[in-house]
Amino acid sequence: MNKLATIDTVYSELVAMSSNPRQRESLERIKRACDYLEEQGLQISPSAIERYCLDRDWSGPKAQSIRNSKETLHRYVELRQSGQKLAARGDRVTSEPLIADETIRAYVQLLKEERDQAIAARNRIEAGLRSIPGIPVDDLIRVGFGGTAALPTNADEPARLSSAAREALNKLFEPNHLANCGLQLHKERVRQVVTGNVLLEKHHIIALRSLSAGTSDEPAS
Repeated sequence: MNKLATIDTVYSELVAMSSNPRQRESLERIKRACDYLEEQGLQISPSAIERYCLDRDWSGPKAQSIRNSKETLHRYVELRQSGQKLAARGDRVTSEPLIADETIRAYVQLLKEERDQAIAARNRIEAGLRSIPGIPVDDLIRVGFGGTAALPTNADEPARLSSAAREALNKLFEPNHLANCGLQLHKERVRQVVTGNVLLEKHHIIALRSLSAGTSDEPAS
């Protein structure tokens, strides 16, 4: 069995042996930290793992807690240290500048992860809106970036929405639904909670509320 397989096997055994959910969570976080440090060519240590966790606003594990858990957390860290290779990766080609400071490098990586999450959340919202008849999503996005909305085919005819479309629009303004997607309605803007990136500006919200308040294409019951 090679070194990598041994590490994976020991990790699985330690997780299986951990009856405490908090300890299992600590093991998972330590593994993520070790994977990141090894990928970046940084020395694995309890202190480096603690910084990684703090940069992600995790409560732990702290370096001292890792050292105190000799049979579980510290055992895994020592195993990862023994299998670590810190040889210079001269064959790696990247256009990004190298960041010498470990803390700054970890923070930049966190920002990248948050950026990717915000983009994914925006794509989900846009896809959901495009599935609702009568929502000019492309116009809303275009106006948000300083463009001009396309002229309607009949400016005097109000938008007519089905009950399902109206319900979907109303859900867009419900805090619980937005929170489940990592979003929030703040000062009449839909934004990503962690990064603060704005998905829909105030005039977009006003347009959607106006559309929701319009007439329905279904006959009154």
